[in-house]
Amino acid sequence: MKYDCVIIGAGIQGLVLLDQALAHGLNACCIDRQPRVGDGQTLRSQFYIHRGHFYTERDLIDQLHEAYPKWCELVRRLRINVRSTDSYVGFVGDPAAWTGMWTLCEVPYASVTTCPPILEGNRLAHIYRFPHMMFDGREMLAKLVQRNRGSLRFGSIDSIGQCGSGYRLRVGDATIDTNHIVLCAGAGTPELIGMLPDVRKDVPVQTRSCQVLAMRGPVSNSSIVIPDAQMFIAPQYEANGSPVLLYTHGTDPVLENGRQPTVDANRLHAQLGALKSVLPGLHAAASERTLYLAQKTESAELGVGKRPNGAFVERIADGVVCVLPTKLSLAVNASESALALIEPEHVPLHAEPLVGVRTHLLHAAAEMRLMSEVSHV
Repeated sequence: MKYDCVIIGAGIQGLVLLDQALAHGLNACCIDRQPRVGDGQTLRSQFYIHRGHFYTERDLIDQLHEAYPKWCELVRRLRINVRSTDSYVGFVGDPAAWTGMWTLCEVPYASVTTCPPILEGNRLAHIYRFPHMMFDGREMLAKLVQRNRGSLRFGSIDSIGQCGSGYRLRVGDATIDTNHIVLCAGAGTPELIGMLPDVRKDVPVQTRSCQVLAMRGPVSNSSIVIPDAQMFIAPQYEANGSPVLLYTHGTDPVLENGRQPTVDANRLHAQLGALKSVLPGLHAAASERTLYLAQKTESAELGVGKRPNGAFVERIADGVVCVLPTKLSLAVNASESALALIEPEHVPLHAEPLVGVRTHLLHAAAEMRLMSEVSHV
């Protein structure tokens, strides 16, 4: 059997693309090295789908604003439980650069007149509320897996060669033939590109080290972003449904090639200092704090250290498309762009995919903890 499309990498980007490809009627599969699909990505990230309130760049806000209703539709189709819609954006200084852009881009927001629990004792000059949905990223991941389980393959790719008008992949003792390949492999992208024949475009990548403070205790099931203090706080959820607030601060540094991420004590000091200074109530409520490191791989096409304002989706060889979404929130946009490159005449998705209506969480996913904690703070 020859596939229309083989997607390499079963993180959230690869799974969303697989779901869309199958819904469009393509004979597609997704390959990943390990059967614990997406482990270490959604489990270790703020799964935060938003409209771009953190930014002042119009092109990025427009993309995120456009993607939001598509995520809402995916949440509806997968029957994912929305855990909270309690979302805020605050400023320690003048918010005009942000509010002006929100108005220009028609992004909804409203002033907050009463103090919500997450902002108790805050030292913010301005606070706004915006429509937003929060859910357990593990639930979305597990339901995408359950819906499309028959199209998932596991094993390490040993080689990729041309075969007629398409490609042949060797995965262990098996071979897989396909007309198109879509790389959604994150940090594994360079290795896979090295296997491809006749690559026309280089794809430089960079990996950032993200230092995340997980806060437990009597914390609110809410999110708060403070753009001018570079504070980003959003919940994920324990197996019993209780929220854990994941907090990042500042700009994530780019790792040098081959270097492993380590805890930066100065960044941690600034992270804790900002929390205590700006949100003292939350600082006090978070009675248990743990620190862990995550990594995010993105395109370095603009130069090392520069962050693109959109997903990288390009044809790098005949029948091969490379996808680096930059942000999880852009995975839907990136999937549509990738499908347009491999199937220019594909039909827009309006109906339910025919891959199964009844969906359940995988038993293993239900038992998995939210994160791997490395140190107490």
